[in-house]
Amino acid sequence: MTAQKISAWIGVVLAAIGIPLKILRVMRESEPLPFMAYDFIALALVLAGAVIVLRRGSGRLLAAGWGFGCAMFYGSFFGHFEKWTQGTGNAGFERTMVVSTGLFLVLNVVGLLLALIKPR
Repeated sequence: MTAQKISAWIGVVLAAIGIPLKILRVMRESEPLPFMAYDFIALALVLAGAVIVLRRGSGRLLAAGWGFGCAMFYGSFFGHFEKWTQGTGNAGFERTMVVSTGLFLVLNVVGLLLALIKPR
């Protein structure tokens, strides 16, 4: 199995977890439209890219999806990290968000790196 296919399967698994969670979050509390749409755009890019890679296509769209996710989690991670270290906001919540967004940032970086490796 190529690195791009591993990246594609990671994307499929994370999307299968992320789509229901995002829908439940939107149902529980509303978000401003651009921020809500960003998550769905990232999921769509990763899923479409994964389908293309698994059908023996190019990994460009998959890499674009992972890159989009990296940008989102980068901003979220450092935003929560700043609140946590400066003591603004709920410390327990910010710590949880730093750990979870940090984990997803790492997963997105790994997915991106694997998607960028060309198959032989």
